[in-house]
Amino acid sequence: MSNLVFISGDFCSGSTLLFTLFRETDEYYCLYEPLHSLLREYLIWPLRVYEHHFFVDDYFSEYKGFDKIGLLFNPQWAHHRLFMSAEDEGDDLYRYLSYIIGASFGHRSKVLLKFNRMSFRLEWLRARFPGAKIVHIYRDKKSEWNSIVKRVQQHLGREDVGQGDVNFNGFSLAFWCEDLKGQFPELDAANSRTGYERFCKLWELSLAAHRRHADISVDYSELTHEFESTCKRLFEVVGCSTGVAALKPLIIVPEDQKSLSVKSARLTLQLQDLIHRAGRRYAKERVRLEDSWRKKQIHQRPDRVEIPR
Repeated sequence: MSNLVFISGDFCSGSTLLFTLFRETDEYYCLYEPLHSLLREYLIWPLRVYEHHFFVDDYFSEYKGFDKIGLLFNPQWAHHRLFMSAEDEGDDLYRYLSYIIGASFGHRSKVLLKFNRMSFRLEWLRARFPGAKIVHIYRDKKSEWNSIVKRVQQHLGREDVGQGDVNFNGFSLAFWCEDLKGQFPELDAANSRTGYERFCKLWELSLAAHRRHADISVDYSELTHEFESTCKRLFEVVGCSTGVAALKPLIIVPEDQKSLSVKSARLTLQLQDLIHRAGRRYAKERVRLEDSWRKKQIHQRPDRVEIPR
């Protein structure tokens, strides 16, 4: 049993569903995507909830009051140095994770972090937090690929989003492959003919890395179609005492989820987009100003830096 749990999975693998289940138990203080490159902006102007993330109102509400994130967070973690072994130092990342984990324990006796950007750092994570339980969730590669493409199509409002190209960068696919190709040469663009072929290679490598280091691997299809037995097995591994029957209403099998459509240009949606874009610009500018202020403070008073309120 551990009072610290890490969920790790690919993008569009079902990791948000697993996060939501643990969140709804009320046993765990749950942090969503602590390595998201835009985390600081989303703490100012929230990320709009994706329509298939059922029963989610706000992804990042648990971060409220974590005032040192601005000092410790590095957005480069989202796309760079994605492979880390147990021997790699990563002191800055360890310091950041230790801070948000420690702050979370101030709220609850059990803590959970959900990652989509830790797949090839699990050996490092295990070495730094040896008592934690690592939960892996995965989805069959074709379904995961289709979900990625459909979400990018919906976001951009068109069918052709370059998914056939080897440099397709939906959910940072190309960025990941470029960063990891030194460790895994097969991910080099020259070694694939299509975006899907390159994605499949990354999918296989991620699956293997997770199975080496996770305490349990959960199939998204089994979680949704055989919920009670799959969730019970999961909870036994991590030491969660919540009854699984109470969580079953949170499960909507893929067959009952409506298909995504390319966004229309209806006036209401256009207005919502305008408001959201304005909020995002405000958040980006505020983060820029905070960073500029902090640099001046470091120059003037290197012994004391506080975040402006």
